[in-house]
Amino acid sequence: MPGLRGNSLESLDEQLHGYRQGHQLLSSTIRLAKDDQDLVDRLSDIAGPLGPSERFSPYITCYPLPSSSHYVIARTWQDLDVPRAGCVRTRSLMVPMHLWEKMENVAGVVDLVSKAGGLDAAKKRALIEEGPTPLAEIDPRLGIELVEALFLEDRAPIVVFDAEFPEILTLRIVTALWPSFRRNFAVSTFCRSPRSLGRRSFDLVFAPKDARSRFSDWPGRRVDGRKKEPVRHQWSRSIVERVLDSPYPSLKMLDTIGEMSADGSGSETALRVSLLWEELKRKSNISPNAALGLLDIANTRSARNINVIRSLEPVLIKSARMAVEQMMVPEAWRFLKALVSKLDKEPLSIEMRHSISQSAALLASTEPEAALDFAESLLAEPIYFEPLIEGMGAGLALSFRPSIGDRLVKLTDSELLRLVLTSSLLLKTVVQADSVLPSRLTIALSKTGRSLSGSSRKMLMPLLAEDAHATLARLLFSEATQNELEEHLINLYRTNGLESAEMRGVLIECATRLGVTEAMRRVVSEMRPSKHIDSMLEGLIGHQASDLDWILSCNNLNPERRQAFLYFMLSTASTGDLKKLISSLTQAKQVLDSLDLKSRPHVKLLSSILRILELAPIELHKLIMVLLPHLNGRDAEEWTLKAIDISLKLKVTEISAKKLAQLLNKASDELSGSRVFAIGLHPSTPSKSAERNIEALQQCKGNTRKRLLEAVDEMANQLIRRIPLDLSLEASGAAAAFLWESDSSHKRVLIKASAKLLPYLLNQPNVSASPLIAAAFPAVYRELAKETPPDFLSMIFRFGDWDKCKTARRSLIDAFMNSNWRLVDIATAAARAGDTKRILEIVAKKPAGHKLLESLHSEIEMIPAKNRNAINYALLEISEENSR
Repeated sequence: MPGLRGNSLESLDEQLHGYRQGHQLLSSTIRLAKDDQDLVDRLSDIAGPLGPSERFSPYITCYPLPSSSHYVIARTWQDLDVPRAGCVRTRSLMVPMHLWEKMENVAGVVDLVSKAGGLDAAKKRALIEEGPTPLAEIDPRLGIELVEALFLEDRAPIVVFDAEFPEILTLRIVTALWPSFRRNFAVSTFCRSPRSLGRRSFDLVFAPKDARSRFSDWPGRRVDGRKKEPVRHQWSRSIVERVLDSPYPSLKMLDTIGEMSADGSGSETALRVSLLWEELKRKSNISPNAALGLLDIANTRSARNINVIRSLEPVLIKSARMAVEQMMVPEAWRFLKALVSKLDKEPLSIEMRHSISQSAALLASTEPEAALDFAESLLAEPIYFEPLIEGMGAGLALSFRPSIGDRLVKLTDSELLRLVLTSSLLLKTVVQADSVLPSRLTIALSKTGRSLSGSSRKMLMPLLAEDAHATLARLLFSEATQNELEEHLINLYRTNGLESAEMRGVLIECATRLGVTEAMRRVVSEMRPSKHIDSMLEGLIGHQASDLDWILSCNNLNPERRQAFLYFMLSTASTGDLKKLISSLTQAKQVLDSLDLKSRPHVKLLSSILRILELAPIELHKLIMVLLPHLNGRDAEEWTLKAIDISLKLKVTEISAKKLAQLLNKASDELSGSRVFAIGLHPSTPSKSAERNIEALQQCKGNTRKRLLEAVDEMANQLIRRIPLDLSLEASGAAAAFLWESDSSHKRVLIKASAKLLPYLLNQPNVSASPLIAAAFPAVYRELAKETPPDFLSMIFRFGDWDKCKTARRSLIDAFMNSNWRLVDIATAAARAGDTKRILEIVAKKPAGHKLLESLHSEIEMIPAKNRNAINYALLEISEENSR
């Protein structure tokens, strides 16, 4: 006790009261407030009159001053030296209240005032506290009724009659009191009438037996001081042992929860609560419910002491275990719920939390259906039941079966999440062992806006490997990093070789969203090939140039897989994507080289790609020529025609007449002769290319040749647009031969062609027009020879004579004489026209005409064999006529 323990010195004031013309203050070392002094003056005198010649032993009176500044311990002696009977002298020692409340050696203060006696004037007294003094023994049975009345019954003033050891009882009781009780406690070991502190009676007074009549109106308890009563209360023995049996009386040992220490009103209730605490603590060894009582006491105190609750943890841990072992399952659940409810506002230690969870886990694993019945009421409450819920979840996980999963699915979103997310073991189990719950869990998380903790995500991610996990994985991976995705990819490969299509899809989605498909693809490509691995790679292949480069250059792909991925990529690309992917001949060749030209789907794909490529004609032509041997059906026909169109415009160094003829012959019935002439002889087509095209015509056969012959009128259309005629004599001769060939199969077409061509040729003086004259003139001439020639022929010549053929003959020879045409071609035209002599006669009549005709003899071999006889005969007749 501060100020009184060890050898510390305290200076205490005192007052001395006695008789001086009445009872009054004789001396004092302290000046008290009026109310305080009035009380000391009154209580220093004896209570009640003494009988004649009555004697009493010195007694003590203990009480607080009204101001509560001091507590008074007074010793009163009978004063036999004054003439007046019934006078006393009283020495009152003033103990500061803060010292009195904590004082351990009450007997020492009483001894100090007793030794001072009743005669010497008041002075300051030095109190040296040497520790508590052992008190004299007493038969405890003499104080049982008093102790019970003081502490275990309703508060009331107590008078003890005829007590044998009132002072010893008083010292023991006052010493044992706790501070708040002691500071207000008033006691007197001798009085002959009731004593009071103003309106309040003394708490305890001792009176002689013959003074009973003076206590007839006493409002409190009356106790027989000589009667030895047995204990009547369950806690009596505990108090008696500590107050009446012990040499050092104290009730502090009962104050394990600090109830008496914290008692501010001085109520005996504090002791009763402490006694109840001790009783429940003893019962907690055999009854789990006793532990709940202890918690109730701890929680209902005005100031909750966390240390007290912490001290209960061993008891609570044991009670949880006993509840599971001793109670029926529903009752045990209710006990655990009550236990956690009462701990709601306190942070639980690891041991306490583990005990509750372990007990709940044992209950749930034993009877999981009962646990779920209880869970519905537990999960709906806002109290912090997490330790209990965690254990319940663990127990359900240990005994998980389909029926448990069915019931979990039916929980509300918040109930399901609270149960599953609180127990990592149950969370792990529902993901692994049930095909419906992962999706149900995902829906609950989405609807409530809840999210998994980092530790839960880290635990679950490696478990997500099946199709049923996809929806949950999609939610969890929404915040995944590249490293997490790659880790899960590798884990998924090790778990099932990426066999889950849904999980592959989730990883692909996440990789695409993060923009890390290339990194993921690199990881997958290093895995052992399988259909699942290839499916994953397909999902990671986009339609960017980088994707195409990867396919074409990845060292982990053999030719077959490279072909497969390339085909997949290109076959799923849009037209726009394809144009971006293959924008050069180099890229196109790489694609061609990588795909399998023996595969019909691959060839068909390449065919469709060629249709949209924007390449130079020669580049496109090269690709077509590579692909064409592997095409068939409509594709072959289409690309053959396309190749012909391009070939007709190419330079002679880029495609030969032979290659072109092969293409033309390949087209056969599908060939458009008109288109060939329209492109191949178009004025924009260079002369060398046009000559090559004409050469190719000569090599055409069968239906191809037939198609071309059917369209010689288009050949005429294009030739007349070439001004001047820029073909070589050889090419012109070839064209003329082709034109004349139509005379045997397509006369009407030849007539149209010749009608268009002849006016043009008559104005082309260069030699290349000469062979064409031999082909065009005969058809026109023959039509003019008819009785009614077609009207369109009137556009060729200006007819001034009724003999239209005569005009034609003269026009032909006039043009010949003003040109570089070959006479053999004119002779051929005359023979084919069927009027050789008359046409050649016109030549003969021209200046030096006979010499010209004579030159035909040396060139006769240049004339088609079919026409030679007619020319020879005509020349002979002209010669004979000339000689005559």
